[in-house]
Amino acid sequence: MVFGAGPFGGMPFGGAPDDIHAVFDLERQIGGEAIITVASFVDQALLKHWHENPQDLRVIDRRKFEELVAELFSGFGYEVELTKRTRDGGKDIVAIKRSAESDVKYLIECKRPNPGKPVGVSTVRELHSVKMTEKATKAILATTTYFTHDARQLFEQHRWELELKDFESIQHWIAEYLQIQGHRGTSRFSINGAASNPGPAADS
Repeated sequence: MVFGAGPFGGMPFGGAPDDIHAVFDLERQIGGEAIITVASFVDQALLKHWHENPQDLRVIDRRKFEELVAELFSGFGYEVELTKRTRDGGKDIVAIKRSAESDVKYLIECKRPNPGKPVGVSTVRELHSVKMTEKATKAILATTTYFTHDARQLFEQHRWELELKDFESIQHWIAEYLQIQGHRGTSRFSINGAASNPGPAADS
């Protein structure tokens, strides 16, 4: 399967870019599980729109929210993989950063509940279980709303293994991403090697 998206390619001869896109081979097997390697689903214009109109994040399409978070982690210098919609296995995104000192692997679950509806403790518990099974460095639960008191209590018990990122945290991620990208003019997914950009803040 191939997919076209993003700011590369598609320039007609003798004219300006029209319907610019790139084509990538997205499907491969990792540990027996079908994985999509993401190819720049979210462009700079959308990210700037959400930065200027953060309330739109509360009603963003659920799959688009997953793509947004994947794009953010790509901009932070991670190798990013977005799982198929029907086979996420308890996580939506796998983000890996390699360095001479150590490698880190984050499992990220994205939740876009109806506006005003919090994410409960059962979701946090399930993600922590997946993190333990897959022996990841950390699991991150990102949402466009907020977390219940019980969910935050469970996080406090496992704060070295979990991060909870709410609506305000997503806004901070977008601002950090745009600052990092600056005037590069492209949004990219790091597939073969991690860049030296800083990652998301460790606090919640």
